[in-house]
Amino acid sequence: MTFDDQTIMAYVDGECDAITAKRLEKAMQSDQALADRVASEQALRAKLAGHYNPVVEEAVPDHLTALLAASASNNVDDSFSARKSDQRDAKQRRAGIGFAQWGAMAATLAIGVAVGQFGFGGKNDAPFVQDGGALIASGPLENALDKQLASTQTDNVEYRIGLTFRAKTGNVCRSFDGEAVSGIACREGSHWQMYNTLPGGRSGDYRQASSSEINAIAADMMADEPADADAERQLLESGWK
Repeated sequence: MTFDDQTIMAYVDGECDAITAKRLEKAMQSDQALADRVASEQALRAKLAGHYNPVVEEAVPDHLTALLAASASNNVDDSFSARKSDQRDAKQRRAGIGFAQWGAMAATLAIGVAVGQFGFGGKNDAPFVQDGGALIASGPLENALDKQLASTQTDNVEYRIGLTFRAKTGNVCRSFDGEAVSGIACREGSHWQMYNTLPGGRSGDYRQASSSEINAIAADMMADEPADADAERQLLESGWK
């Protein structure tokens, strides 16, 4: 796999998506030339930061401070600063809610949407059934997770398979995207157990944000990089073992 300069720069700047970052890091372990390119970009960033940070951190001269103070007392509109302060306060309040709480709320919403539409296993097309407190894939979702290959699926499927990967626990997991619910399911024995769920949806920005969040969670779960088409087929043929 090759990585262009734009991807490498995004990685160095911390702007690369989680899956691409994981693939690049994996590739660097066996590709010294790639590792050298990344190290070179990182060195350049560090050099530029070392050059410009002292300028950014330098104290504002007294005559400019006085000028700013005079402007502030001369009916300058400071509503933007006030709004920014309010936004910072709101952000700090939100930061008090941890990832687990946000994840639990999103999962509850997703399950609520799915249950409201299908019920818990009351219909043949229900995506879940309950088993000892766990959510187990059923109906079309189970069929997609069992038999559908991301590399050959069509555009009109009810559930689209995204990533297939082996988790750090050793289980094979697959991400999926549906109209009512999206998420990650992991193989447990002969079933697919829900690991993470989000409300589904086929519309633009929301779907992209949901997919990005699921990919980030998947990247954190992975023991290695995602399965390619050949590895995905081999896992299917092995019964997802």
